[in-house]
Amino acid sequence: MRRIGVTGHRKLENPAAIEALVKQAIDAEIAGLFPPESRLKLEPARQAGATPISFRVLSALAEGADRVVARAVLSYPGARLEAVLPLALEDYLEDFASEESRAEFAALLARCGKPVLLRSRRILQDSSSPAGQAELRKDAYAQAGRYVVDRCDLLIAVWDGEPSSGHGGTAEIVQYAKEQGRPIVRVWGGFFEVLNAGGNNGLDASALDGVDRFNRQAATPGERARSSRNAIRLESVIRP
Repeated sequence: MRRIGVTGHRKLENPAAIEALVKQAIDAEIAGLFPPESRLKLEPARQAGATPISFRVLSALAEGADRVVARAVLSYPGARLEAVLPLALEDYLEDFASEESRAEFAALLARCGKPVLLRSRRILQDSSSPAGQAELRKDAYAQAGRYVVDRCDLLIAVWDGEPSSGHGGTAEIVQYAKEQGRPIVRVWGGFFEVLNAGGNNGLDASALDGVDRFNRQAATPGERARSSRNAIRLESVIRP
């Protein structure tokens, strides 16, 4: 399973076009981000009947890029969502512009088994001043961005290439990803490009290769018999 992280701008002129472009970038660039030795292991997984390559998307589900990339990745068969929420839910919902946006967030969040909540305390519990609260929010978003980078195999940055307007902005997270050696694909303005193809060592197909080899092995008569007995026991448990 390849873990795809996301960072990017909240305001997008054409989210549908960006979503389509993200899928094009995934289809075009994923294989090339593996080093040559890993590509040899990856090739059998593209053949009919092989173990499929699945994706997990790590996203804070903020408005804009976070949701666009999440939807793009979740459109692939078997894809899963890991929601990384920077704030307590009550505080986070206040950052969304409309009821429609909050409903969109809820629909995506429902596709995540167990969201990662990076902050459980309300902002008001830690600061009573507007300036202090604003700083806590920026710190929370920066922490969420770093969390995504630390745990992804590939970062998709929906980014105009300009410096960050504040702490925790897209450019800051992209720079952090470069420092951590993460492969980065930038998507913006109708095109995509690879910013950090190899990183420390690129992506690795060893785990997929091992799973695929295991799945291709023919079961022995003894293994088939044990599987049949286990199925009978399971049925007796769920159907008293």
